[in-house]
Amino acid sequence: MAEATWLVDVGYVVKASEGQFKLDYMAAERFIRKRLGTTRTFLFNGFDPAYGISSGLQAFYTAMEAQGIQVRLQPMESGPPGTNRQRRVDVDFSAHLIWQASLPDITALVLTTGDQDFVPAVELVRREFHKQVFLFTYDGMVNQDLIAMVNEWWHFDPTQLARR
Repeated sequence: MAEATWLVDVGYVVKASEGQFKLDYMAAERFIRKRLGTTRTFLFNGFDPAYGISSGLQAFYTAMEAQGIQVRLQPMESGPPGTNRQRRVDVDFSAHLIWQASLPDITALVLTTGDQDFVPAVELVRREFHKQVFLFTYDGMVNQDLIAMVNEWWHFDPTQLARR
C-alpha cells in the first residue's frame, strides 16, 4: 500500500507564519492524506537546553504525539538571550528524508521548509529513490532552488488550514 511522509521544519513554520495565519497541523495532515493516502508525520525543532521547553510548547508536542505525529527535538547551541543557534535539526530532517525515501512503501515525501540546505537531499531522493517530493508551505520564505527541485509546490490555504 502506498504511503506518504510529511516532514515539518517547525522553525520554518514559526518564522514564515509571522503576519499570516497559524497553521493547523492536523488540518494540513488531512489535506495531504486526501491527496496521497496514509501519511506519516514528523515535526523537527530545536530547544535551548539551558532553558528547557516551555509548558505551552510541551503541551503542543504532547498533543501532536497523541495524534500519532513523531516529534524530533534537537538541542540548540546556548548563548546570551537572542543568540541561540539551531544545531542538528536540518541534519535530522535530512536523515529522516533519506530514510523515509528508502522505504519501499513510501511513494511520496512532503516537505514543509524553505531552506536551501535540503536541495542536495531532495535531489538524491528523486534521483536515487525515484520518489515524488512536494513542498507544502506558506507563499513566502522558500528558496527558489528548493522549489525548482521538487515535483510540485503546494501553498497553505488559510481557508482550510488556519488554526481557529
